[in-house]
Order: sequence, then structure tokens, then C-alpha cells
Amino acid sequence: MDEEADLALLDQHLLKTNLLSQRMTNILGQLDNRLSRLDKTIAPLGLQPLTRKDANIQSILLQMEGPGRSSASTPTSSKPPNSISALAPIRPARNIPVTSPINTSSIAYSNGAPTSAVSTSTKPSSVSSSPVGGGVTGYTLGNPIITNLKSSAHANSNSNEKAKTSTLSPIQSAAPSIAASPADETAILVRGPDIMALNEYFTAIDGVILDLERMYKGLMEGRGGAREMGVKDLSNLVEIGFSGMTQLFLKLSKDGMGKTVDAESVLNNGPPTPPNYFPPLNTLLPLLTKINSILYPANPTPKTASIVQPIWDQTIATFGDMRGDWLCRCLSGLITRVEESDEGGIWAEGRGREKVQSLLGCWESLLSLVEAETLLITTLFPSNPPSSLLLSTLHAPTETLIRILQPTINTIKRSLSTHIFLALDLYRSLSTIQSTWDTIISKCLSMTNTPSSLETKDMLSILNQPISTLRSLSLRSFPELLVDIKSSRADGSPSSSIADTTYSTLGYLENMNGFEKLIEGLLSKSHSERSWLMGQKEPPSSARNANEEGGVVNLFVADVLGTLLQFLDARSRTMRKPVGQAFLLNNLSHIRNTTSSFKSDITGPGAEDMLNKAFRDAKGQYLSEFHSLVSLLTTTHSTPRFGVTVPQGERHHLKESATQFFDKLAELENVIMQYPLNRQDPDMRDRISREVEGIVRGGYEAFWARCAGRGIEKYLRGSPDDITRRVQAMFR
Repeated sequence: MDEEADLALLDQHLLKTNLLSQRMTNILGQLDNRLSRLDKTIAPLGLQPLTRKDANIQSILLQMEGPGRSSASTPTSSKPPNSISALAPIRPARNIPVTSPINTSSIAYSNGAPTSAVSTSTKPSSVSSSPVGGGVTGYTLGNPIITNLKSSAHANSNSNEKAKTSTLSPIQSAAPSIAASPADETAILVRGPDIMALNEYFTAIDGVILDLERMYKGLMEGRGGAREMGVKDLSNLVEIGFSGMTQLFLKLSKDGMGKTVDAESVLNNGPPTPPNYFPPLNTLLPLLTKINSILYPANPTPKTASIVQPIWDQTIATFGDMRGDWLCRCLSGLITRVEESDEGGIWAEGRGREKVQSLLGCWESLLSLVEAETLLITTLFPSNPPSSLLLSTLHAPTETLIRILQPTINTIKRSLSTHIFLALDLYRSLSTIQSTWDTIISKCLSMTNTPSSLETKDMLSILNQPISTLRSLSLRSFPELLVDIKSSRADGSPSSSIADTTYSTLGYLENMNGFEKLIEGLLSKSHSERSWLMGQKEPPSSARNANEEGGVVNLFVADVLGTLLQFLDARSRTMRKPVGQAFLLNNLSHIRNTTSSFKSDITGPGAEDMLNKAFRDAKGQYLSEFHSLVSLLTTTHSTPRFGVTVPQGERHHLKESATQFFDKLAELENVIMQYPLNRQDPDMRDRISREVEGIVRGGYEAFWARCAGRGIEKYLRGSPDDITRRVQAMFR
């Protein structure tokens, strides 16, 4: 801990040392500027007439020596006034008392700075001829001071009048800088901006930028010296000052993004106004106005631009990331709804539609938020919107929505037959939102002056990949449906109930309601008319082409039903006749009833004829069992003995026929009771029951009449009415 404290203390001392070094460097840089201006100011002195210099020197000598000396005692009195070689060297007087204070009123000032002009008093002082102990007169650096000495008496007043000197020619200096001192500017900029008092900060950074550009211009013109170091130090100061402004901008922006907006509300009510959408807007506008003036000044500032532009680019990237994360938080409620509707990847009983609606709501809400972001950007930066800000903002939310979309697509891939309509619904929804996305994003990119680039193209086409994947899955589902029907497993014991394949196929056809146009658009773009058959030579249905059937969707439905009938017929052949025929009747009747109740007219004339014919054939096969039962009553029965057929009498034939009839009838009763016709279809049961009753009763009544008076009543186990009731009981 002590070492850490020592290191922290050393860091503080190092920072203070750096600040002092910067201040001293700035002071030396300004001194260099002043020396340069002084050099330019005193240069014309070498061009002034020498007589003016001579007059000034003579005036100073007369003032210092006083009137006590006669003109005869001066060696130069006989010389002309313009003779410089006769002047005696100036030596400081010794032991001369100062009897009068310095007359500072005689020192001239120009723009607040003392000049080189010196004026003598109207009453020149005289110096005593006798030496007296006293002080020493002279000049201080940069400020010439003339000491006025009192004369010993008022004698020789005429000589005083002659000794009156004229005023020295003034030398003008350059005007000082109006900016604050470099040390003050450094302290202000290092301290950082205060949002409640920005003017002082703005003035300081303006002064530093002005000095930097002036010094940089001199450096570029070849005037070196201390300018190179000065440019470096001022560049660091500009970087510190501008970074402070951008950091304040990011801090206030982050503080104002603590509360999110309701994405659904934005979707329903439209984009809110920027002040309601972004609370710190009005606070940030003055700061952003100043930042904008530095980035895009009225007069070029090349050195400043090279410093501040990278800082601003990084700031905009950070601000865009912050806005993108904030948009993700606004969409989090809708995203949670999408994830909650997963149900383990199975979306049955309408939950698939709920899943799609949740995903669609996320994209639609994001579009509304993008419009709000565009209004905010154009309000924050009305003149020069950052070209990369909108793309940077959209990166996080679009990646998030693509991420939550991918699990749904993966689930569809794993079980396409189960989620085919989820795929179709999602494909249609995303295709719809894609056109809206392209329109709105293009408009927003144009409003924010975003140039066309690879990133903009990727943003406009961000939904292309999932849409293409869903389209491929949808097209693949059509031939796979036929394959699934053909390869359906027929495990389990024989049964006359409706097959699961029948239910699933009819459910598929019924769910096609509302997707006809979508499926037609997908199937009509194939190279061949019946592309779903995958090169199969014989079509499964009797429908010949799409025109006769009523459209490509109707032709596809006919082939689906034809494939289903082939599967049912093949399965019925594995059962014994009464059971197989009952199985066919039940399934075919259910298919006819279901397809006739479809809301959409997807069953064409060819498919209807095919179903009706299959039902008639199945009913004929079912009734043939009862025709076979009745035929037993008219069959001639012969009993072979010792390999030789012995003719029998009529009574024997009737007895054998009655026995076989009732045995077969009992067998049919057991089979039909065990494998009944569909009790959910009473109409079919009644029709079949009446036909069976007519067949059996008609045959048995004729047999009953033949047996009258033959003495075989004990073999007849019931009257025609009894047989009728037994037949009716089979189908009750």
C-alpha cells in the first residue's frame, strides 16, 4: 500500500512538473514572438538620418552635464552639430547626488507599453561643477530612464534656454495579444469544461487555436526557432481542450440515456420529437455548436483540423455504440417476448404465428426508432451530420435482431415438415419488411449525408440472407412433403381408423389458406411445371396440367392428394379385406369431407374426380364382402366320398348354405364391430348400412322362401327381420 501511495504521489508530482514545463514553454514561445516583433520594429532605426541621432545624443549630454560648463570648455563646441566623430564617449557620472525624483510622466506609452521616446523637463536641471558624493545614473532593460538633476542656482538662465533639448523620435512596437496568457489558458483547458460556464473555456481554446495556427503558419514559411516546439506544445493543449469537450459531450449523453423508450409505443404513435426522445438535447446544443465551429471553421485551420478530426471520429464512434446499446435496451421487451414464445422449438396451435408476429414487431419497431435517431442526428448536427453515426448506431440492434432470428431458422431446418408454414409465414413477413426497410433506411441515410459504401449496402441488404435461406427451405418443402407421405411408416396392428398421414396431409392443405399467392409465386418460378415431382415419370394424380386444374397451386394439391391415395391403397393391401376396405372407406370419406370444407378453393376438378372414383372403388370393395355372403345362399354344395363327387339333394344344399351363411355373417359381425366404419361420419355409415341391408335382406328373403316346407328350420337362425336387425346393429 505504501508503494502504491508513493507511486501515486510521484504521478502527481510528474503531472505538476509537466504542467509547469508547458507553461514555461508557452512563456518562452510568446517571448520569442515579442522578440521577433521588436526586431521588426527597431530595424528601421538604421535607415533614419544620422543627424537625428546626433541631435538626440547632444540633447542627452547637455541634460547630463548641466549649464555650469561654458561652451568654450567643451571640446566639441566648435564642431558642427552633425559631426559624430567629435562626440566624447558617454561615461557614467560618479559622486553626483540625485536631488530630484525620476520624472516618470516624461515616458511615453504606446498601446499600454513604454516606448523609447524620452522628453526632458521644461526646466532643465543643472549639475554642480564641484564633485559631491552621490549615486549613479543609467538605463534599465527596455525602459530608458533619464535622471533629472537640480542645478546649484538659477544663474546662467540663458545657457539653460540653449540647453533645452528636443524630444527623441518615437519607436512604435507591435500591439500585444488580446488573448489570455498561456498559463491561464493551460489551466482552464486542463481543468476541463463546465457545462454551466462554457464561455471561458471556449475563449481559452479559441486563443490557443489562434496562436497555434499563427505559429504553424510561420513554421511552414520557414521561420523556425522555437516555433517547432511551440507548435508541438500548443497542439497538445488543443488536443487536451478538444478532448475535454468531447468527453463532456459523451458524459452528458450517457447520463441522458438512463431511461429507455417503449418500442411498441414508438411503433404505434410514430417517432417522438428529439427533445422528448433525447432529454439532454438542449443542454448539449451549445457545446456541439462550438465543436462544430472548431471542426468546420470559417477560415481554414489545417493544423487544428489534423488534431481534432481523429478525436471527433473516435467520439462519434463511441457515441454511435452508446446509442446502439440504448436501442437494444429499448427493444429488450420485444426480444424477450420472442424468446418466450419458443416453447422448446415447437410452435403448434397458432403459436407459430405468434412467433412470427413477435419477430416482425422487433423489426418494425427498429424502423420507427431509426427514424427517431435520424431526427435526433439532424437536430444535434444540423449543418454537418457525421456520415458514419447512423451506421454505427444501427450496428448493435441489427446484429441483435439477426441473432434472435437465427434460432428460429435453425429449428425450421431441423424439422422442415413440422414447421413448413412457420417458414412460409416468416418468409412472407420478412419479404414484406424488406421493402419497407430499404425505403426507410435509404431515406435516413440520405438525411444524414451517409455516403454510399460497402457498409451502407450491407445495411440495406441485411435481411437478404435470412430471406434467401427461408425461400430455399420453402421450395425444398414441396417435394419433401410428397416424399414424407410416401415413406410414412405403417407400424402397429391393422386398424380401420383414419391414418395419421391423412390427418397431417389434410392439415397441411388446410393451412395453405392464405398462402396460395405465396406458394404460387414460389412454384411458378420453377423450370418445369411439376418441379415438386423431382423427375418422377408418372404423376400421382389424374390432373393433367395447371390450366385445366385451375392454377399451379391446384395442380400441386392434386398431386399431394394422389400421393396420399397411393399410400392409403398400399397400406390397405396389407390388411385382410374387410379391414382394409373399411380403412379405405374411412380415410377417403374423411378426405372428401375435409377438402369440401376448405375455405380456399384449392381442390381442382381433376382432384375431385380422383377422390370420388377412389371412394366408389373402396365402397364397391367393401360391399363385395356382403355380396359374397349372399352368394353362399345360392351355391350348390357337393360332398365327395372316396374321391368321387356324389350328387346331393335340394334339402342338403339348403342346409349347407344356411350353415355357411350364418357362419360368415357372424364372422363379418365380429370384424365390423372390431374395425367399424368411422363413427364420426354418420352419413357414410347410414349409406353403407342401407346398401348392406338391401343386399343381405334381399338374398336372405329369397333363401327363406326356398327353405319353406323343407324341414331345415332348425338351421335357419333367424327370420329376414332378424337378419336385418343384425345388419343394422353392425353399423349402429
